[in-house]
Amino acid sequence: MLHIAIIGIITAVLAVLVSSWNNGKNPPNPSNPPKPTPSHPTKPDHPTTPANPAPSIANSIINNPPLLEKGAKGKYELVAAYKTNKIYNPRSSEWDQLVVRGYLTKASLLNKQAARETGIVDELVGPQIRVKQGETLSVNLNNQLPDETPESCHHIEEQDINTPHCFNTTNLHTHGFWVSPQGNSDNIFVRIDPQKNFDYQYKIDPNHPAGTYWYHAHLHGSTAIQVSSGMAGPLIVEGNRVPKVKNGKVTETGDMDILWKDKAKNSYPNEKVLVFQQIQYDCKDASGADLNTNDCGTDGVGVIENYDGLAGFNTWGANNYYTSINGKILGEIQVNQNEFNRWRMIHAGVRDTLGLVIKELPNSQKFTAEQTLEACLNYQGRQNDQASIDEFNKLTSLPVHTIAQDGLTMNHVQIRRLSVFQPGYRHDAMVNFPTTNKYCIFDTRLNLDDEINSTPIPGQPGQIVPQLAPANPANAQLLGWVNVKASKLKEQTAAQFLKEQAQKIGLNKEIQNQLAQLNLSAFVGHSTLMTDAITALVNKRPKQRSVFDLTFGANAKFGYLIDNFDGIYSFGDDYNGPDATHGKYVRKLQIGQVDEWILTSNFATHPYHIHVNPFQIVEIRDPRRNDVSAAVPEDPNAPIDLDDIQYRGLKGQFKDTIFVKPGYEVIVRSHYKKFEGDFVQHCHILDHEDQGMMEYVRICGGEFDCNSPLPDHHGDNHSHH
Repeated sequence: MLHIAIIGIITAVLAVLVSSWNNGKNPPNPSNPPKPTPSHPTKPDHPTTPANPAPSIANSIINNPPLLEKGAKGKYELVAAYKTNKIYNPRSSEWDQLVVRGYLTKASLLNKQAARETGIVDELVGPQIRVKQGETLSVNLNNQLPDETPESCHHIEEQDINTPHCFNTTNLHTHGFWVSPQGNSDNIFVRIDPQKNFDYQYKIDPNHPAGTYWYHAHLHGSTAIQVSSGMAGPLIVEGNRVPKVKNGKVTETGDMDILWKDKAKNSYPNEKVLVFQQIQYDCKDASGADLNTNDCGTDGVGVIENYDGLAGFNTWGANNYYTSINGKILGEIQVNQNEFNRWRMIHAGVRDTLGLVIKELPNSQKFTAEQTLEACLNYQGRQNDQASIDEFNKLTSLPVHTIAQDGLTMNHVQIRRLSVFQPGYRHDAMVNFPTTNKYCIFDTRLNLDDEINSTPIPGQPGQIVPQLAPANPANAQLLGWVNVKASKLKEQTAAQFLKEQAQKIGLNKEIQNQLAQLNLSAFVGHSTLMTDAITALVNKRPKQRSVFDLTFGANAKFGYLIDNFDGIYSFGDDYNGPDATHGKYVRKLQIGQVDEWILTSNFATHPYHIHVNPFQIVEIRDPRRNDVSAAVPEDPNAPIDLDDIQYRGLKGQFKDTIFVKPGYEVIVRSHYKKFEGDFVQHCHILDHEDQGMMEYVRICGGEFDCNSPLPDHHGDNHSHH
């Protein structure tokens, strides 16, 4: 039984810990600042195994995730296994030991005995994978998770594929990649059993947009539990295309990367890759019995072995969990004063919204790490204490210059003081710290309807609420802090920086002038779909409608409302309506066409994600049918207006994930240029996806027959390598 194996791992880890405690080898508990503010120890102790010593990097510093190494045959060797490490717990001012599924940052760390008995000591974030345009990305995914049992996997699957199951069976999704969904490419119907491996090959188009993407597990039934454990990592497409200009007009677009690359060192020195993860662990003792939910103390180990917490509305906020950055909670980011950095930020969590804001701590130049954390934590305030909220709002918010969303360069830099991340979102931003004060990075409270799980439940008292209201007492929750080192760099604006970089590499003066106006149109990878000609075309075609819906209670169901089906249609349900495909509902899209989609939600809020092709946002209509997606210039001296703040400036932008609120209509367009085959669209609250809020999508009509048999999502795609 799977749970017996997990208890064995917990027992072994506790034995290692107890042995080290009894022998006096562990350093004493870190000193704490006066309550109620927790400390941030600089040298946490780690459990070790003889074959896998503890990581040498200090646990307080947020570094970029390690680059995954290629094997002898030029393949990236990505190993899925149980990992162990400590994570700081601000609720107890201690370190909690975790044993969770993850991707090893180095294949050489693999120790099969440790993987099964204690977990392999490694960082709690997946390694970084980078690929260039026109290359083939080869990844060997080696599943070293424990064996399944009939009770944990196949018996459940045979009864209902939308019941979470097969927690140790896996596969790989390249989120946002514009690649084929067939064969051994971005095929989420592939299954990789425990102790098996599979060779993926992703042929990257020479014109694939350079940008920030990510990879994560995507086997239906186990996606949420694996991603929330940390089975995710950054996936970067590097570009070197130079925009071309003729007669003062851009004839070919290029890649923003050329403005950031140090050619002499063949690297990107001013780049921060930041993966936000929400590891929602439960603490167990050596017998597997529950301890205090997320306070393991010295007697427990944090694990994620069921959906009790993941599928519970507001369990993240009710238990006051903290979001980690690259596996570190309340960690330190080091930067140089007046140096523009490119922050590649990835929301790799499962079901909670982030309202990211960076606040300057006044008169903090000489603060120690402990003093900085104490001050930042004090500014979290309380949601029912207006005085503390006023003090928080008085702090200067750092302007963040957003240059891309979901890996796709925007047509104009947008200056934001508050950036909203839903699960699956990515933001690339230019960030510059003008003083040597310390800065606090917060997840701040938004309006209720802009956060996940904020919809009232008809007929029930109270309402479903997001992670910061009202169960979480904080007005904002600290994510980390920034240590700014003094430098002799001159202060400059984002426009000056971009123009100067363009001058250094000899870009055309027209491009330089555009950048001086924060105009990025010379670096946008997709042609607009918002022309009169395309509007006339899509108006002649039926609209693609995607309507989220769910019900609660004993017969809870997650899925969509579709024509010719009574009730909610969940993934894989039988369907006998018009154009049924082998007894299932399949959304068929014609290769080469452009369609307009209307995305809505009948109940609750859902981040909509579709594989393969991104979409362009035409407009977002509120319940009064006002378009709330237009850009609204911010007054830096005015309070932040939270009304629909996450939608402002999205008009005309390309994305692959978008938040859909009840009563709203999100109007998007998508062009199916190439890459036929079967894939999915789904809610990126991943426990919703596992429970049926996912739909077959098929691009066909060229070489791919629109009536082809469906991929078998629960039987015929096991790997046997």
